[in-house]
Amino acid sequence: MLRWTPPRSVLALALLIVVCGSAPALAADGWDMSLTAGVVTNGLVDPVYALGTVSGRPTRVIVRETDQESSVGLGIAMFAEVFHDRAKWLAPLAVGLGLRSDARATVYLGSALRIGPHASVTSGVAIGPVATLPAGLSEGSSVADTNQLTNLGTRTKASWFVGITYTFATIH
Repeated sequence: MLRWTPPRSVLALALLIVVCGSAPALAADGWDMSLTAGVVTNGLVDPVYALGTVSGRPTRVIVRETDQESSVGLGIAMFAEVFHDRAKWLAPLAVGLGLRSDARATVYLGSALRIGPHASVTSGVAIGPVATLPAGLSEGSSVADTNQLTNLGTRTKASWFVGITYTFATIH
């Protein structure tokens, strides 16, 4: 069955626009919003696969090389943080859109601790693409064609993130 789904980055941008567009209504109730940008680290890392040999099997098999994988992903992101005048140090809602070091878009949802008027430490859930084996293949599968691992697919995955950001605009 073919289902149309819009790109996730477009949905994240639409959510950011909705949050920004509702800022005047939020300000009337003591809620403010700040726009921040900074460095983010997350758990969205690509697995590394290779072809290896297993005794008793005539063909090579797919093995995962965990010692070649990164332990964390790095990137940059921009966030909209919503906070209240009574507790300016806490932003219970932080929505962000960023690029990882491999230039793939990632959506960030979480909360932030605001350190003064300009710095924030943000954490929560990162949602983005990671590499996956082609359809029909799994770790330990026999492979006759050595080119099957040259073009890995992607799948969307959720993981943790932590970021340090700088506030460049506040909407009251």
